[in-house]
Amino acid sequence: MSLSHLPLCVLLALSSASAMADRFAKIVEEGGEPTVTKGGNLVNQKRVAVQKELTQRPPTAQELGVTLPPRSTLVLEQTARQIAQYHPVWRVYEYRMNMPRQAFIEHFQQQGLRFDVHANNLKFGNGDEFIDGLTQDPMTSFRVWRRPQ
Repeated sequence: MSLSHLPLCVLLALSSASAMADRFAKIVEEGGEPTVTKGGNLVNQKRVAVQKELTQRPPTAQELGVTLPPRSTLVLEQTARQIAQYHPVWRVYEYRMNMPRQAFIEHFQQQGLRFDVHANNLKFGNGDEFIDGLTQDPMTSFRVWRRPQ
């Protein structure tokens, strides 16, 4: 079945789902070139644009693909920097928290992720996306690596 045979409401729903799934593509692509402040500091305008969006609308459980452990806090500037840096291949969300490592792993296994002992990360169902940073006990930080939809 071609797209021309789909009802308009279905096409609109598909386009809004794609746009919602990857809200950062346009922001990064239109973020502008780096600028230099009067003090000589280099400012990455793409990071600034992504950080502004994250401040207004933090990542949702739908975007992350998981529910985070309680008291997880987004590391705003670093996440914005990573989204701008890894565009268009990855969306990398960095969080801080404090939780025993085994409880952290179990929290995500209950949501369907599997622990890969060799890579020392938690893999999503597709095996390509993952959560890393499982090097400390207790866990104090981690990153969620997702592919843009």
